Amino acid sequence: MKRRAKRRLPRGWAKGLTFPPDEPKNPPLRRRKDDGPIVVTDDWPEEIPIGDDELRVIERYMRSELDDLFGPLP
Repeated sequence: MKRRAKRRLPRGWAKGLTFPPDEPKNPPLRRRKDDGPIVVTDDWPEEIPIGDDELRVIERYMRSELDDLFGPLP
């Protein structure tokens, strides 16, 4: 991989640059007004069906955690 040369700025490029007196260098962040608590709703059923393929994927990738929780399968 070829290395790129660092870019160098010409000498004195920033001379004479100043911020206007009424504009701060780091302006304060804008704050959003508080609209109260956030309400989250969903339309999922109480029991979510899991198919056979989904169950196999869960068992494959979480085998060690499931064995630690419930013990190995007989």
